[in-house]
Amino acid sequence: MNTDNDQLESEFSPLAIIAQIKTYLDAAEIRYHDIADDAIELYMQGHNLTMHVVVYVHNNHLILRIPGFIRNIEMYRSDIMQFLMQVMNDILDIRFEIGKDGKSLSACCQHILEDTMITRRQFDLAFMVLIHIVDDTYPHLMKLIYQSDSANSPEIAGDFAEAPEQNSLEEEESEETEDFAPIEDSEQTRKIN
Repeated sequence: MNTDNDQLESEFSPLAIIAQIKTYLDAAEIRYHDIADDAIELYMQGHNLTMHVVVYVHNNHLILRIPGFIRNIEMYRSDIMQFLMQVMNDILDIRFEIGKDGKSLSACCQHILEDTMITRRQFDLAFMVLIHIVDDTYPHLMKLIYQSDSANSPEIAGDFAEAPEQNSLEEEESEETEDFAPIEDSEQTRKIN
């Protein structure tokens, strides 16, 4: 009776699970590196950033993690925390983790492994959720970080530091510039009910 349990344990050991993940990555022609017997790392290029992904098994969970994709920035701010909580509430498969020092942000997706291997479809879903959500949320996080930083720091003179003027539409239309001639339209616009 013990032999069945031992066979089940060896079949679903961290080494066997990572070996299975490697076959999925090989089939998709995704390069990876072994960082331990039961862990691999790879890099994925998104639209907004390059992500360092670590895949490992811990306590019967397959963990897919992007460690420290934002570093050296104070993360314990209400606007950032509120945004992260909203994303985690909307997408239950992802978890954001703030570092012990409060200045780094990691993302994590996990799949519970009880008595079966993770299928290719399950792995692809967990992997794509992690990659896409981090890549999609990164610009908004940067916007929150730098908007707040600029509000707290003194104004810096320069071309890119100046806030754009917010003129009304009528003012913009009435202004003439040296580059463009004013548009003159002889036709009357019709109102449609």
